[in-house]
Amino acid sequence: MVVAPFLFAIMASASEAMTAGSDTEPAMRNAQLPPISAVTIQNSGATSPAAREPAEQCAKFKLSNKEIRQYLGKAGEVAEHDYLHMLDWSPCYSSGEVTFKDGVKGVWEIQQYRAGSLKLNNGRTVYLYCPQCKAKAFPPAEK
Repeated sequence: MVVAPFLFAIMASASEAMTAGSDTEPAMRNAQLPPISAVTIQNSGATSPAAREPAEQCAKFKLSNKEIRQYLGKAGEVAEHDYLHMLDWSPCYSSGEVTFKDGVKGVWEIQQYRAGSLKLNNGRTVYLYCPQCKAKAFPPAEK
C-alpha cells in the first residue's frame, strides 16, 4: 500500500524539524511564522485574572516592540499539552496584536517566564516557548 511509506516520510520529516525535549523542557519545533510587518502592545506589565493576589512585580514586566519581535522570531512552537503542563506559569504578561507580511493577523501574549501564545485570524493557535530569549523584563535563564 502506498499510504504507509508516505505516512512514514511525513513522520520522519516532522521529527527532524523538532528539537528533543527532556523531563523539564518541552520538545520544540520551528513555528514557521512569516516576517512581521507590525506589532502593537495593548497590555504591558499586566497581571493575569487567575492570579490569587495582585503581583506588584508584574508592573515591571514590560517588553519593547523590538523585544516582542525578537521573541516571536526566535520562539519555538510547543504542543498545547506541554504549554499547559510543562512550562512555568507566570501571573505577569504582556499582550497585543501582530500583523504578518502575508496579511495574517494575530493576538500575542508573552508571559514573564518565556511562555507565550499566538492566536491567528486563520484559526491557528501557536503555543510558544523561548528559553534563549533575552530581555531586561525576563528573569535570568536557569543554567
